[in-house]
Amino acid sequence: MKITKKSRLTIILFILPALIVYLMWVIYPIISAIWMSMQKSDTLHSSHFVGIENYISVLKARLFWKSMKISFIFIIFTTIFQVILGFFYGYLVYLQPRGYRIYKILLFVPNVLPSVATGFIWSYIYSPSMGILKPFMEAIGLGQYYISPIADPKLALGAVIFAQIWCGLGVQVILFNSGFMNIPSEVIESARLDGATGWKMIKTMVIPMSWDITKMVIILQTIGALRSFDLIYVMTAGGPNHSTEVLPMHLFVNAFQNFNLGYGNVIAVVLFILAMLITIVMRKAMERESLYN
Repeated sequence: MKITKKSRLTIILFILPALIVYLMWVIYPIISAIWMSMQKSDTLHSSHFVGIENYISVLKARLFWKSMKISFIFIIFTTIFQVILGFFYGYLVYLQPRGYRIYKILLFVPNVLPSVATGFIWSYIYSPSMGILKPFMEAIGLGQYYISPIADPKLALGAVIFAQIWCGLGVQVILFNSGFMNIPSEVIESARLDGATGWKMIKTMVIPMSWDITKMVIILQTIGALRSFDLIYVMTAGGPNHSTEVLPMHLFVNAFQNFNLGYGNVIAVVLFILAMLITIVMRKAMERESLYN
């Protein structure tokens, strides 16, 4: 179809509102963060240009690299467990056992709660004074050895990861279940007639035919884990001894507690670059139409 001058103008008018919103709320903040990352604040209202000095300071900072390491540990473990458990429970709901609607609701309830509320819930669960873990340890005779996991630098990150998995699992279950529902029933029935049941059915039919939804879940979960902040802030605020200080938490501490806005914006730029790189690499690695191609 030939596009006339009048139809071209109409297309531009339809695109313009969305383009303006995109420029204001996406492009402008990115450019602003890059510009502010090259500034050094003198006061809350004045700053001067320092070029890449802030970037050099960040790259030399030991806590930045520690936060980077903690972020990748957090991403890897939350992604692995949420994808595996989401796949398992999503498939369980797909099989529709007795009471499966109740299972679906119970699995999704934690996702309805705000992350801040989830953080408070798990802080109370881990609490030595009012939590449920201390009485359990006392019941087996180990109460005197109980230390709150979020108070121990060696256990705090694992405790936060567990809370994050519990909080976000419901979305993965729903996504996987919706993917399984799109698998043609005739294909599954033919596989059953050919003797595919149990693990063989999952391996040869379910996993390959739900590969598209699996790719989406992995990418969404990875990027979501990279920008996790509120639950960690409520539970540990990055402590103890920076053991749970992921990159967004490191950004917050430096930008809004230490008032080093240039340093904080460098970390924001790093997070943006990491998110883009992770998305591109993962899409490239998983761009096959079928898992077995």
